[in-house]
Amino acid sequence: MSAAALFDPLAELYERYAEINDEVYRPWLTAALDAAGPGARAADLGCGTGRFAGLLADRYDSVVAVDVSARELELARARHGRPGVTYERRSLLDVTPAADGRFDLVLSVNTIFHLRDHDRVLPHVRDLVAPGGRAVLVDIVSPAGPPAGPLRHRWYGVQDAARTLRRRRAPADAWLVLRIRQHPTWMLHAATNRPLSRERFHQAYGAAFPGAEFTDSLDPFVCALTWRRPG
Repeated sequence: MSAAALFDPLAELYERYAEINDEVYRPWLTAALDAAGPGARAADLGCGTGRFAGLLADRYDSVVAVDVSARELELARARHGRPGVTYERRSLLDVTPAADGRFDLVLSVNTIFHLRDHDRVLPHVRDLVAPGGRAVLVDIVSPAGPPAGPLRHRWYGVQDAARTLRRRRAPADAWLVLRIRQHPTWMLHAATNRPLSRERFHQAYGAAFPGAEFTDSLDPFVCALTWRRPG
């Protein structure tokens, strides 16, 4: 199935889902993203609807934001357009030092696990970071370890909705989370994605980004890291 078939039908719902979960990510990202000097460049790999474009545009003179979903990029340009931010439809693997140069900051949030090829993707992302630059990466992990079946993914959706209700005290938000987590297209994602366990995340990302600092406290399904490339 094409990437458009997997991502485009969820674009509007997922933007709202991302807004509901923004408080899980934004405070940590705001602290993790350094102020940059004149001419500094950033890449947002798997930008979706552009929810973090503003954080990058406030710190970097130019931002290349890529995603494979045409519909999500339409929403990004319409709702999160900023001077200096260029939205492009392409895979993060199509962003290369030869074509795009290297970046002072490489950001990726909940994207790398979709590609199901950490041995290839992690060195590729590392190679995009300029000497002295930083990678700020957040990705989904599996608390169950081995790939989960459909019933477990549905139960994860119920747990997600319950956490949302406790955190936000908003039944409408919890109901939307439950709807998207039970959506047929979401379940197709769940059937094909292979997120790493938290232990394996530390191993694989630690090998690709030696000396990285990990954060495990954002969410039961999320792990994050920051890494600076030696200058």
